[in-house]
Amino acid sequence: MTLKIRGPRRFESPGVLRGDAPFLGATVAEWDRAILGNMEKTLAEIKLRTTNAPKRDASKAVTSDLASSVSKRLAGIK
Repeated sequence: MTLKIRGPRRFESPGVLRGDAPFLGATVAEWDRAILGNMEKTLAEIKLRTTNAPKRDASKAVTSDLASSVSKRLAGIK
């Protein structure tokens, strides 16, 4: 038995799979939903929450993390 070696032309022209194309036992659209889910909707919700959230005021911070400490010192120096 001889092994057939495919030439470099195999990947010469990449193609785009349609959503209904079968791939590893499911369609491409099903894989897309399984991997990405509703990532676009989730990212839009996160962006909306961050724009509507109250801004952080370091002078009123209860925790003593590094960013709060530096911000308090810089605010006092002027």
